[in-house]
Amino acid sequence: MSLKNKSVLQSPYIYVSPSMKTVLSVMICLLLPQVAMLFLTRSYSSLFVLLAAVLASLSAEALYGIRKRPSMVTWLVALLQGLLVGFLLPATYPPVAVFIICLFAMAVGKYAFEGFAASWINPVALAVAAAYFIYACPFPAFGGDLSLFREKNAALSMIRDGQFPLSPKDSMVTDFLNRNVFRRFGMEIPDGYVSLFWDSGSPIPAFRFNLLNLLASLVLFSGDMLGLLVPFSFCLSYGLLVRFVPISYVTGMQLYGDIFLAFLTSGVLFSTLFVLQWFGTTPFTAWGKLFYGLCAGIFSYVILGYGNSSVGYVFVVLVMNFISIFIQGFEMRRMKSFYKKAVRPRIEALKEVQSV
Repeated sequence: MSLKNKSVLQSPYIYVSPSMKTVLSVMICLLLPQVAMLFLTRSYSSLFVLLAAVLASLSAEALYGIRKRPSMVTWLVALLQGLLVGFLLPATYPPVAVFIICLFAMAVGKYAFEGFAASWINPVALAVAAAYFIYACPFPAFGGDLSLFREKNAALSMIRDGQFPLSPKDSMVTDFLNRNVFRRFGMEIPDGYVSLFWDSGSPIPAFRFNLLNLLASLVLFSGDMLGLLVPFSFCLSYGLLVRFVPISYVTGMQLYGDIFLAFLTSGVLFSTLFVLQWFGTTPFTAWGKLFYGLCAGIFSYVILGYGNSSVGYVFVVLVMNFISIFIQGFEMRRMKSFYKKAVRPRIEALKEVQSV
């Protein structure tokens, strides 16, 4: 029988989870509304930084492709990495410096580890950390500024000083929510939180559009494109520590944190959604992911405090990448032990039955 004009249908098969290409494409599409918001708010400096990071990431992939031809998926990975790096860097960074630093960090990760770096360290966090360190050094070529590590989050400082750029309808929406929602639970929110959700005005784009991050999380979690266990355990541990544990080791006073302020500044929502669970850097068992998220929340509390850091979450991710190596090693030992004790004897018994 001729096979011409015959097609193979996929109807007998089902996918237990979306493909990598689909997940990457959706994540990139979910970042595009934030890019559009940068255009609408005329944040051209951030757009130039974002463009420089994307070009650097794609260039690093092209250079690596000289040795190994990249696929469509790897190009999507490079594009997503460039977008994330650009969103996590301040608008004050010179685009040329961003391009050079990002290109170097991405290329070193690919060539030094033969592309294996992404399986144990987050390339986005590595590139952002390198940019902060190099740019903060007093190199005239990069216009270094050591005060970057001493400044608190812009949105947090503006709220405390009464200088936060409130949106025109902030008070109206706040009064509506207090009257119809929060007062039913005996609480109120002050002016400024609505603006924090909509546009915090931070020089770091990842810190600005928290409402868009929440909407993106609904798409990713409902489509089973990201796991819930890591972000859930992270939010639980970090939120409880912020709310109930005083941060006296920093301030010298028994102060208790504001959960809303902690999650809406320092890029916590953005980084938890797009960076913390980078492919290959998280454990693969349920208990491993739970432990990973809980530890990330603890380190976030130690490093970020109540949300007063412009780069702290990046170092939280790098610390967790290091810890994940040991978690995954323990997981592998447990799996091998389970195979030897439970799976292999059953396979051998099945072979004996079949031989008879």
